[in-house]
Amino acid sequence: MRDIIKKVPIPTAGVALALTALGNLLQPAYEGIHILCGVLALALVALLTAKVILFPQLIRDDLHNSIMASVSGTVFMTFMQFSAYLAPVAYVPAFALWIAAVVGHLVLIAWFTTRFFGDFKLHEVFPTYFICYVGIGVASATSPTFGMQQTGHLLFWFGFICYVALLGLVTYRYAKHEAPEAARPLFCIYTAPMSLSIVGYLATAARPSVVFVGVLLVLAQLLFAVVLWRLPKLLRLKFYPSYAAMTFPFVITATALGQATAFLRANGLALPFAFDVLFYVETGLATLMVAYVLIHYVRFFVRRVEQPQSAAVQKENAQIAHFSENFDN
Repeated sequence: MRDIIKKVPIPTAGVALALTALGNLLQPAYEGIHILCGVLALALVALLTAKVILFPQLIRDDLHNSIMASVSGTVFMTFMQFSAYLAPVAYVPAFALWIAAVVGHLVLIAWFTTRFFGDFKLHEVFPTYFICYVGIGVASATSPTFGMQQTGHLLFWFGFICYVALLGLVTYRYAKHEAPEAARPLFCIYTAPMSLSIVGYLATAARPSVVFVGVLLVLAQLLFAVVLWRLPKLLRLKFYPSYAAMTFPFVITATALGQATAFLRANGLALPFAFDVLFYVETGLATLMVAYVLIHYVRFFVRRVEQPQSAAVQKENAQIAHFSENFDN
């Protein structure tokens, strides 16, 4: 078990985040799925927590890398989602967990800005930067659970403004520098921020703008289409912990489509049935992607550790076991 814990990468939290979000997405269909997703997510978080306790130096080493440091935001995002799971049965502990997660994420943003923008390097910029800055939108999406809509709305605008600034920066980075193979799945994160913005805005705005939501929805679906265009090539890559990027972005895109469609119809727009079909398709795809990546992660955790037979094999194993080392150059 100790060997398994040692191998748990920080992006595992991204899979846990996707599971909690998927549980919420599928809850109207079957409560059992909501519970199952929550249990699986809790197990992944427990593994990562155990690594923090047993191997803190490995975590500290990972945080020297901009990808791992920004991906660590999924830990706080997952705790925000967990707080919403916990609230119906233990409101006070859930609210305390939500506050701690929000504060933790804000501290991460401050530290990350000082650490990686103070010594800025364009080639170190990846879509994971969206997680660090725009990921605070999960606080907006979950804020109504605790009656914190005003705070959630402020956090929405903070995350959205950061997103507008980062979208140009991240896109410019991709135009200037090719991404290493192990980082290519991170491209899927492109579809998440706009959709998360929709969910956060609808959850906190006192009088949501139909035009604003409509524009965001169109842009979110266009970005999703771009990611889908790249997805077949990404699925042909061997497993990397960055596979986690192919989970939550798909779930939140489907969630945003469903919520935006319901909102627009409630405000008089006669959207065709095709929107419902698209929602079911995106929900099905999100479910498949989360299951697919989760299976790969489980296989990675339990795979028998073998002695490398050559320098090439040793290098390949090191690339997977020490994900952050792929981005030092």
